[in-house]
Amino acid sequence: MENYAHLKVLTIGNHKGGVAKTTLSKLLTEFCVNKGKRVLGIDIDPQCNFSARFVKMEDNGSTPPIHPNFDPNDPYWEELPSTPPGYWSIAEFFKLGYVEPYPTDYENLKFIPAHKHQLTKFLEQVEKNSIEDAVIGHLRYMLSLDYYQEEFDIVIIDTPPQTSALTASTVRAATHLLIPSEMQEDSVAGMADMAQLWQSENHHRPDEKLKLVGILPTKLDTNSSSQRKTLEAIKENEVLGGHIIEPPMRYLQTYANSSSTYSNPRSLFDVHKDNAARVEAELYCEVIYKRIFDEKT
Repeated sequence: MENYAHLKVLTIGNHKGGVAKTTLSKLLTEFCVNKGKRVLGIDIDPQCNFSARFVKMEDNGSTPPIHPNFDPNDPYWEELPSTPPGYWSIAEFFKLGYVEPYPTDYENLKFIPAHKHQLTKFLEQVEKNSIEDAVIGHLRYMLSLDYYQEEFDIVIIDTPPQTSALTASTVRAATHLLIPSEMQEDSVAGMADMAQLWQSENHHRPDEKLKLVGILPTKLDTNSSSQRKTLEAIKENEVLGGHIIEPPMRYLQTYANSSSTYSNPRSLFDVHKDNAARVEAELYCEVIYKRIFDEKT
């Protein structure tokens, strides 16, 4: 398995939807950008919400725009299995073995967006042709190439809320795994599935292990006795208990408003420094950031 020189690759995953994976992907991307890191965002969720935050998507947010650097007459396209359509998405990354990340409003952030229909179609072809094994290793191979190793400090990947070869590929590519989870039964089950995938992945790694950054409780209602009991049970778990990240994510509506496509201010980190949601987000983002870059907490 290919090793990376210095690049950090963070996969954010839970096999249950609606646990704030995408919101957290957006926040961590902006946080790392503000820290001066060179960031590559990758969206592997057909819903394309992570993409829409940083790329001006078309067709109601489901299709990337024509890339600003695309040249249909570039002779290099003859070397690819088929001529690219003018836009780039994570589907082309898997199908053609090449993609050009999009520039964003942030100087040190580039982005590979999802394409709702092409990504769904590609996943269907993978399952139909039983080529899961080849797909699972592809993302890590691509990110090990010199371009990604030299141009970026961290890759942040948002994943779909289900088990698939694409989800497995993001885990294989990752150096670090972050699992957000509500303290609800179905979300905790999805968290447990993801944790099992983390352990299984490390059985296949002879050298560099996949590090579990932590489990971030999301949408936590501290007034709910059942949620408090669920959180305490996880803390007492022999394997996962030491991985809980504090503080939890609580201010859901504020997060949702601040991470919408047309939000103003543009980022949660641009609102007043005393805003409760910003204060909370900066605390857990700092914990995650330090764990990824091996800084003392």
